[in-house]
Amino acid sequence: LGALVCDMEAETIPASDPGILENLKLCPVLTGAQQDALNAVLLAGGTAYGDPSSWDLQTLESLGPLVLALNQTTLRLV
Repeated sequence: LGALVCDMEAETIPASDPGILENLKLCPVLTGAQQDALNAVLLAGGTAYGDPSSWDLQTLESLGPLVLALNQTTLRLV
């Protein structure tokens, strides 16, 4: 899908393969709803990044620009 995910409806993000996060890194801006969906996917822990409570500096660096979309709920677990 590449950068096409940038136009994806937020409801589609949690229903997609967790690998979609790599494509979301290509988006210059995520809507608030897309950010909420991204956090829901990350909080579920079923991604390559694992559960946020297990993240370290390397994980945050791997998330790249998605770090800017993390909400307080996700960040508190790190």
